[in-house]
Amino acid sequence: MLSMTVTLRPMTPAEFDAAVDSSLASFIAEMVKQGQVRPEDAADEVRRRRAQHLPDGPETEHMLLLVGEVDGARIGWLWLALPGAPHHHDTAWVYNVEVDEEHRGKGHGRGLMRAAEEELVHRGVMKLGLNVFGDNTTAIRLYQRLGYEIISQQMSKPLGG
Repeated sequence: MLSMTVTLRPMTPAEFDAAVDSSLASFIAEMVKQGQVRPEDAADEVRRRRAQHLPDGPETEHMLLLVGEVDGARIGWLWLALPGAPHHHDTAWVYNVEVDEEHRGKGHGRGLMRAAEEELVHRGVMKLGLNVFGDNTTAIRLYQRLGYEIISQQMSKPLGG
């Protein structure tokens, strides 16, 4: 049984491109599925969001890109926006939390989030927010168990046919 203590380290430039491009592509694919982005615009939207949120790559001001490890082995990664980032005056924001495929279902998502919270408290941040797609029940349950509360909610309904 693995120790559940997740430690965080800065993401290396070599890890950055694959992680961020995959994360943004998955996010935009979900937006396409939800009808928020047209399929033909998806690739441009990935590029636009990367340029908007990470203009200086892993060194972008107010952004933390961290790799989680357990006993020295990589288990996943986090992308956090610190207060001071655009649209985040006093709240840090989870842009992505991802457990690597082979480590899913072992409690590492919880460990990554707890490690992120500890890192932010160490930096003097007192509030952390996140968004989650409504059909991501696994993530919703995780965040609820960690004490996150719904503060707003969007709903939609397809019309006609």
